Amino acid sequence: MPEQRVFIIRHGERCDFAFGKSGLWMNSFDSRGRYRPLDINLPRTLPKRPDGWQGFAADTPLTEIGYLQSKLTGRALRDNNIEINHVYCSPALRCIQTTIGLLKGMGLEKRLQFVVEPGLYEWMVWARYAKPCWIPPKDLKRLGYPVHENYVPCWTDKELRMNESMVDYYQRSFSSMNKILSDHPEGNILIVAHGASLETCTRQLVGGDIRSTDDFYYLLQNTPYLSCVELNSRDGLWRLAGSPIPSFSHTYNRTFDPLQLITKDLPLLKRERAEREQMRTTQ
Repeated sequence: MPEQRVFIIRHGERCDFAFGKSGLWMNSFDSRGRYRPLDINLPRTLPKRPDGWQGFAADTPLTEIGYLQSKLTGRALRDNNIEINHVYCSPALRCIQTTIGLLKGMGLEKRLQFVVEPGLYEWMVWARYAKPCWIPPKDLKRLGYPVHENYVPCWTDKELRMNESMVDYYQRSFSSMNKILSDHPEGNILIVAHGASLETCTRQLVGGDIRSTDDFYYLLQNTPYLSCVELNSRDGLWRLAGSPIPSFSHTYNRTFDPLQLITKDLPLLKRERAEREQMRTTQ
């Protein structure tokens, strides 16, 4: 039996995390929902969604850098001769956009379709106040995304519970992986999901126990955007094989304030900036 390989990748940089409480992200919409990006790293355009522009607050898109990250990672997969036969992703918009970028980087955007599996969504505890409303596959198809419309998911959005425990999250990820693998006993599989997915989608497959909360969060905090891990199997036993591509490192580019070159009171500007930074880190 030929070796089967599974590649699990975290999505790229997300708008809400990149801009935090600066207001630049959601303030790019006016009161009528018209969008004008207030920063070059915000997406130039956004897809229409059935729940309106307000839905982006809970279902953030990628930044421009995030989309570039995904295309560069796709290029790295191509340059390392990684063959992909099946593609799955979380229903989060940032994961869908990352999937598109990866496919374009690999040159596969016209040859492969991807499947949206709600069971690959992140731990529901992080959804905070309300379950996100994702863009349905039929609407993604109308927008030109190469998505399978008639896939029967392992989990539906209605089955995802806001009070999900960490153990439940591991089990949901595990059951989703088992369904995907049973549907595709041959061929290499690409899965695009979340930071914790590299752990929760692999841990039980390789025979490991569910980790402690402290260990879980440690691994999550050390899984940057576009991290990639490989699983492979020759004899029905799955093994972790590290990453098939080099790591992706880049600097953090802070917001530039041109006022610093204009103001006559630079010490005051420095104090105000320090106070804002202190407030940001303590909230």
